[in-house]
Amino acid sequence: MNDTPNPLGIPDGPLKDVYESLNALYVVTRRHGSALDAMKRLVRVSGSTSSHQGFALLGESGSGKTSTIQQFEEWLRTELGLAASDPSPFPIIPLTAATRPKGLLQALLAAGGDPVSSTGTRDELDRRFQTLAPNMTAIRGIALDEAHHAFEAKNGSEKVTMALTLKNVVSAFPKPLITLGPMKLEQYLDAADGMPMRFMRREFLEDMRLDLADDLHDLRAVLKAMDELLPSEPSCKLDSPDMLKRLYLAGQASFGRIVSLVRIATERAAFEPGTVRVGPAHYSAAWLSVAPRRQRSDKFDPFKLDIDTVTKLASQLCTKLRERE
Repeated sequence: MNDTPNPLGIPDGPLKDVYESLNALYVVTRRHGSALDAMKRLVRVSGSTSSHQGFALLGESGSGKTSTIQQFEEWLRTELGLAASDPSPFPIIPLTAATRPKGLLQALLAAGGDPVSSTGTRDELDRRFQTLAPNMTAIRGIALDEAHHAFEAKNGSEKVTMALTLKNVVSAFPKPLITLGPMKLEQYLDAADGMPMRFMRREFLEDMRLDLADDLHDLRAVLKAMDELLPSEPSCKLDSPDMLKRLYLAGQASFGRIVSLVRIATERAAFEPGTVRVGPAHYSAAWLSVAPRRQRSDKFDPFKLDIDTVTKLASQLCTKLRERE
């Protein structure tokens, strides 16, 4: 084992381990726990059902979709007694705007262990998947991350072909097929005949509203878990009501953005020699690094505005989200 310090890594100091712990932290909130439980039930009953096993996990960027599916995959590994070095029992396939039906079939066949998954026309790959899908015993299901990309930047006929391909995949695959994407993925899943039935099971990871008790409870749980790891200046205790509002506003009601801001603030502090606590200046620097260009000034900084103004702006954000529903 090489213990030589990495000159390009985070400097040694009291915040280095904190930063690494924050990056490894995952808090099972009510909404994420609901999604995890739904996926666990789906995989548990998989062998006893003949119905379609499509599932959609929907939420905007930063809502926790990828983290949730990764936690699900880790739970499944543990349940099956698999080591981290073993092949995944639930492969996660990332899709891009370049993904076409043929590429999707190639990826699915490769995930299922087909040694010649890259050869053949789309129709040949489709037929091979129909034949091999019932015999993919090494995996318990497949996840398609950023599934909306498979439909975007395509004309009408290409979208129809993709929908039909996905429909055939769910029909042939006797195990869970989980699609992840933003809320607009739902319109693609509902666009073709038979698709709504195949993806009838859905969980939604929506942005938080501070006027909803469950959402407030979830946000407090996340901030409390991070606060227990993070040495903060007194004015920046994450579980304080004021800091909760500042982070909610800075993160625009997104779990992912709020967690990222805390991590970036910690990163900033870790690179300052002699700094042992994360303070307001670090959160301001973190916010400025991710804020839209036109808002990068003190008059928009949630960590420099007075708390009455922050409270008012956070309330307006809640109202905006409520009206959007």
